[in-house]
Amino acid sequence: MQVLDFIKNYWTQIIFFVGLLAGFYRYSRAMISATKCSLRNDILSIWDRCNKKKQITKYELSAINLSYEQYKKLKGNSFVDDIVQRVKTFEIID
Repeated sequence: MQVLDFIKNYWTQIIFFVGLLAGFYRYSRAMISATKCSLRNDILSIWDRCNKKKQITKYELSAINLSYEQYKKLKGNSFVDDIVQRVKTFEIID
């Protein structure tokens, strides 16, 4: 009975907080998706610059490895796995 009284007295606040949590969840999912897209774009741009000469600087290699690591932590798909493996075989220049 106390639970029903609580819901009856505070239903507007309950609805507000549930809506707030749902909005925060949707926003978080959108930010994760946007971050994954940005990381994938960074990896692909480095790939495009280095693919023709098959050479990569150590800074670009470091950047692609860090981007790939974060991409996988965000549960990114295997879209860039092959690209990163190929980049690791490129000649490293200064």
